[in-house]
Amino acid sequence: MNQSKLSAFVRSYWDYYLELEEQFLNTKKYIAFDMYNKNAYSVEFLKLIQAVCSEIDVVAKEIASTLEPSFRADKSTSIQKWGYVLQKKLPMILKDEVVFDHEIRVFPWENWLYEQFRDEKNALRYRLNGKAETPAWWKAYTDIKHQRTRIAKNGEINFTKANLINTINCFAALYVLETEYMATMNGKQEPVNGIDGSKLFQLYQKQFPDLIY
Repeated sequence: MNQSKLSAFVRSYWDYYLELEEQFLNTKKYIAFDMYNKNAYSVEFLKLIQAVCSEIDVVAKEIASTLEPSFRADKSTSIQKWGYVLQKKLPMILKDEVVFDHEIRVFPWENWLYEQFRDEKNALRYRLNGKAETPAWWKAYTDIKHQRTRIAKNGEINFTKANLINTINCFAALYVLETEYMATMNGKQEPVNGIDGSKLFQLYQKQFPDLIY
């Protein structure tokens, strides 16, 4: 892919990611980025999770349609459909480990895999493969979006899922998706020169052996 496409992606998507990240960074004034606070929830985290996961859906469809010309997306296209394409075209995201705030390591797309199948009407559909699971942060997103006041299995309302750890993981998922795609457009060269980098996330490197989980 040429540099003009990369520049267009940066303007259209990466710059917005950085703006969302700046809003997340501002919450550190009130809730320390520490795993002791992982279950702390707030309206600000609710707003960020909804914005970031909505952007993941938008970016994923954009990437899938670019990397797989036969892919067609509309408002009803689910995570299963675009997820199946991304796992074929950007398989590295499934194993990427991300460092958050220089010390916390997360695997945002871990154990996430789909397969195609034919239903009883011979229509092509998608489902989780074997013991694969939908990412917990995505399930939290759908719960707080559609059933915010429902009582969850732990006895708390779904609103409490708008917490720090889910916010970290959904941001990490979007970060991985965009950085890996930009690296692909850039001929697998990382980092991509000439653009602003993340202040909160980076792909894990082995020179950080003492990071905590």
